[in-house]
Amino acid sequence: MGRMQNGFSGSFSGSLGPVIGYMWRGKWCVRTRPSQFHDARTEQQLERRELFRQTVRFAAHARQVLRRGLRVPSLDAHITEYNYFMRINKGCFSLVDGRLSVDYENLTLSEGPVAPVAFAVPQLIDDVTISVGFEKNPLHRAIKSDDLVYLTAYCPELDSFDISSGALRRHNCLTMSLHPAWAGKEVHLWGFVVDNNGRASMSQYLGCGVLDADVIGNEADGVALPDEDAENGAAEAAATVGAYSESRPSTGEGPAFGSGTLPDT
Repeated sequence: MGRMQNGFSGSFSGSLGPVIGYMWRGKWCVRTRPSQFHDARTEQQLERRELFRQTVRFAAHARQVLRRGLRVPSLDAHITEYNYFMRINKGCFSLVDGRLSVDYENLTLSEGPVAPVAFAVPQLIDDVTISVGFEKNPLHRAIKSDDLVYLTAYCPELDSFDISSGALRRHNCLTMSLHPAWAGKEVHLWGFVVDNNGRASMSQYLGCGVLDADVIGNEADGVALPDEDAENGAAEAAATVGAYSESRPSTGEGPAFGSGTLPDT
């Protein structure tokens, strides 16, 4: 069934008899339906289809994140956030024994010209709460202190994404509470910034760890960071930016998250 765009004088999407309407690179086009279609169903074709299916499902679970991080570039490209996400991340997905394998470290969840922040090592406050200090302007570029900083989490076991509330760039600290079902499970983290115009910074991979304070071996109210670190957005954030993102996904040998609390700013 075809859908009309702007009435009878406009274009349409879908099929109308032997004619198919579709958008290509921001322009409405039509083509005829092929009279014959031969589906070879080779092993390579089936694998590519399964990879596409699982990648689309992964992107659909990240819809809240992509609408914040990729809205502007996807509008400029005249495609949806999902299609833009799959375009820029196609090298991050593969199939291993029929299951989707993701290169989390190189995965891009946001893209844009906004200056990033320098994230410190995420701190595990309790089994489902994470705090991250950050330096608001590590590149010394023109910024606005009311830009919003976001933290995004993904749990492979639950195949679920979550995104924090935005924290003002000038606050130098962000805390994110996850659903209780995430406790004790492996979680991957990214951070990015969004300005008042909806433009974003490039997302930064912050590593992965287990949401379990007992695994770390410290109490939830462990050693607090010094006050001066909180006031400066964790004074060592600039020095450690990239250090956490350089850590590889956990291999079961121990979590990558720190343990402790960040004092209120």
